[in-house]
Amino acid sequence: MYAKVAAGVFSALTIVTIVVLAFPQVAATSYSYFDINSGRVKVVCVSFGRIYRESIADTEYSKLLKQYGVHELPADWRLANSRELGLRRLLKTQHMHFQYSRLPADATMFAIWLQLEDKANEEEKRKRLNTFRTLVREGTPEQIHNYVRALVHSGATK
Repeated sequence: MYAKVAAGVFSALTIVTIVVLAFPQVAATSYSYFDINSGRVKVVCVSFGRIYRESIADTEYSKLLKQYGVHELPADWRLANSRELGLRRLLKTQHMHFQYSRLPADATMFAIWLQLEDKANEEEKRKRLNTFRTLVREGTPEQIHNYVRALVHSGATK
């Protein structure tokens, strides 16, 4: 009797292990990070404590930094968002925003604004970029958001 129960438990655990290893997205969490030094975005997918996918992508802001030849510093990743995938969506909050959740969108908005700003010359654009980069690295997410909002709404090119 005990042998059949033990065999059944062992079989069930084996099947669960195979499913988790073969299809990690069955119950996973995806974390999005923003690098405050380069402007890149990193997505890490974790299932049962194991990273099964990691990707790093350029953003409009990171491309703008490269375009202006800004010296790249070592990565400083800040957690922006997380979301639950698969069965975990049934058990937990599906999408979490963290302190830096608006930063990727604000950086993209700034990059687009700067590229479309036709009243400013290259020197003024570089000055704006340096101001924004310093704010991203040293300011608070709220200060960054307010700065971008003010630029976009005022259309100022000081």
